[in-house]
Amino acid sequence: MILTLTANPSLDRTIELPGPVLRGQVQRAAWAGQQPGGKGVNVSRAVAAADRKTLAVLPGDGDDPVLTGLDAIGLAHRSVPTGTPLRSNITVTEPDGTTTKINEPGSPLSPQSQTDLLDLVAGLAAGADWVVLAGSLPPGVDDDFYARAIDRIRELAEPPLIAVDTSGGPLAAALQASPDLIKPNAEELAELLGAAGLLQAAGLRDDDQVLDAAALFEIADRLEASPQLTARATSTLLAAAGPRPRSILATLGAGGAVLALPETAWHAQHPPMDVVSTVGAGDSTLAGYLLGLTDGCGQGEALARAVAYGAAAARLRGTGVPSAADAHTDGVTVTALPETALTDELSHPHQHKGTAPEAEEAR
Repeated sequence: MILTLTANPSLDRTIELPGPVLRGQVQRAAWAGQQPGGKGVNVSRAVAAADRKTLAVLPGDGDDPVLTGLDAIGLAHRSVPTGTPLRSNITVTEPDGTTTKINEPGSPLSPQSQTDLLDLVAGLAAGADWVVLAGSLPPGVDDDFYARAIDRIRELAEPPLIAVDTSGGPLAAALQASPDLIKPNAEELAELLGAAGLLQAAGLRDDDQVLDAAALFEIADRLEASPQLTARATSTLLAAAGPRPRSILATLGAGGAVLALPETAWHAQHPPMDVVSTVGAGDSTLAGYLLGLTDGCGQGEALARAVAYGAAAARLRGTGVPSAADAHTDGVTVTALPETALTDELSHPHQHKGTAPEAEEAR
């Protein structure tokens, strides 16, 4: 079973335009829709679509549109009442796949609601294969919220594996509790390395000065363009002194994804395709990877499934999640990066179609 915790869920509204966004003008939508969302909720939706057991944990009152939306689609969930409405997020998509998101901050979560949420997820985690802690934190919640959740879950006699998919301060704080897996995108990985003072060690800068926005985006672009550079960056983080994640699944947009474990890394790439909406694609990527592992796949095969799920989600409208039938791994190429490739971008790794050599399971 895959248990998810979404601290800041949302009602995701999508507006599909027939042409580019025209600032300051009135435009008519070609299509509009809404779905209950939030990163953990999206992971649970994708897991449920594969007919695998999942349970979504989130704050919210039973009559909130997010909770009634989950009821409508039959997604198993447990919630902590808060007495405040959950947020709405707006996504605008253009015909060329350009996606613009406007996310509300969400309603504050009281200290008591935070405690209740941590108690609930810790009480439900026994027997789970994975617990996914995902998404932003609402106002009033300290950055260490997910780190506290990890500590609580690991108090269990047989704790499940824990994946974290967030960004900024909450991600940096969660690393102090050494989660089994993190899933950053290229920008989040660059920000994380900068905060840890590892940009120079990762070969991304000549110094470790604080990044401004322009430098952050430039490094993210380089990571998306080079799986070898991303493998070196992720491996640097895994080898850093002190608390660190035990594995990293770095998503690179059209560049696919890199999976890094200690001394081992792979890159998976999906063939070019037409993108409808990128919203939720990273969540589906994570779901695909965890589904692969819980089904007993090797790391390379699980990575191929992850990229196939992400690509399938990007072909759907709104915050759509694919079914298992939508996620085809036949066209996904997985490249096993030898240890030497992590520091030498000129190496020539051997390629495997849809699978890669086995490795120690991420734990």
